[in-house]
Amino acid sequence: MLHFALLAGAMSLPAAAQDAPPRTPPAPNCLDAREVAEMRQPDPRTLAVATTDKRYYRLGLQQDCPGLEGDSEASLWGREGWICGGGREFARGAGRDCPIVSSQAGDAAAYARDARLADQNGPRTLATVEVRGKQQRPGQRGFRGTTSYCFAPRYMRAWSEDPQGVVVEVSPVHSGGNRYYRVELASSCPALANATTINFVSGMDLGIICGNAGDALVVQQRSLTAAGGSQHPMFSRPGGMPLSIRDRCTVSAVYPRP
Repeated sequence: MLHFALLAGAMSLPAAAQDAPPRTPPAPNCLDAREVAEMRQPDPRTLAVATTDKRYYRLGLQQDCPGLEGDSEASLWGREGWICGGGREFARGAGRDCPIVSSQAGDAAAYARDARLADQNGPRTLATVEVRGKQQRPGQRGFRGTTSYCFAPRYMRAWSEDPQGVVVEVSPVHSGGNRYYRVELASSCPALANATTINFVSGMDLGIICGNAGDALVVQQRSLTAAGGSQHPMFSRPGGMPLSIRDRCTVSAVYPRP
């Protein structure tokens, strides 16, 4: 996973003091470049930005500017530190100034999609790795996951189901400060209604769940019994031990939620 090392530029004012009051953006779509926490480049004309207060933006560039994410000193420059897409705003890096022509507010789900795409298509020179798989197999070389769109099941504390899928609670210390993640499923998962426990399986054997091919939620249901409460033979293990019924539900996307 690649990070920008950001220098949030202000064309006319010095950097704000740490104890300064919150700034009011000129428009709802404006990004405060001084608050940038992470920036990804899913394609040569797009930058996806996450701020320190968990806001998300998508910046459009005037022309192709590949390689920005590979520059450890990449920076954003705008009047008084604001990026609104209104002119005289630049992404500086990779030996060039790239004019910014649009700024759109987004959400965690959209940012997660862009971050995944950046990891799939971007350069592979590592700067910072937030989450790694515990091991790599042939064909996994260069894959990295980030807490922007992955979580580690070993840090899961609790889970709940709602109409949009599943929400898991994790350790924020090991999850980039995120306490909750939305886990979207590729289709409905009726087995969750009778689940006693769930766990997650990484399709790439990385130990993290990102919505990659093969990532799945595994549901363990209550053991089935015959009428009267006795174990039916076809639902019993040898020796009369109850047999738990398991279902797998495909994970399609993961992203932090408040």
